[in-house]
Amino acid sequence: MSITGFADSIWLNGLLPQDAPTLMSGIAAAVCLTVAPVFRNRHTILLFQLAAGLSFAAHYAFLGITVAAVANILGAVQTGAALLSSRNAAMGRLGYALIALGTLLGLWFWQGPVSALSLIAMILVALARMQQNDLHLRILLLAGGAFWTLHDFAGAAWIAFSADVGAVLTGAVALLATFVRIRIEWRPPINASLSLAA
Repeated sequence: MSITGFADSIWLNGLLPQDAPTLMSGIAAAVCLTVAPVFRNRHTILLFQLAAGLSFAAHYAFLGITVAAVANILGAVQTGAALLSSRNAAMGRLGYALIALGTLLGLWFWQGPVSALSLIAMILVALARMQQNDLHLRILLLAGGAFWTLHDFAGAAWIAFSADVGAVLTGAVALLATFVRIRIEWRPPINASLSLAA
């Protein structure tokens, strides 16, 4: 099968959207979400999370899935509050209040086990954004990403699924690199260990 035939079969089978705005907003969201964990500081990670949230909001709006679009807009506002929370206590309170609002909305639109996965994922990721400690942020993002991966697989949301798999993989590598970097930074200098042995 040629590459063109493969691409046509993906579109004809409904795995990818056929119109350009829907596809491009989904790809932009996937790229932003996948690369976000690569960055070393909280501010840049959250900026890429914000871009991913807005791109997913546009993607779901183009698909006509209003609840998902609104949920992503709410997540983007919460990300904005998290970005400002280190300088403004009111933004911190707003960020946590938006977690509670998102939880209530998730319960309102409950549709069974898939809703449970999305609710757990949303809460973990939203709590991650509120963390001032990079390590806590990364651990919670990774946990939330695992639940989003399960949710998107169960819901056959393939662009979101690919974004989540990418984010979980890069997040795991970045978290591992954080632990390796911490371990290397805390290792005693080689000269000191040689003088102790002598």
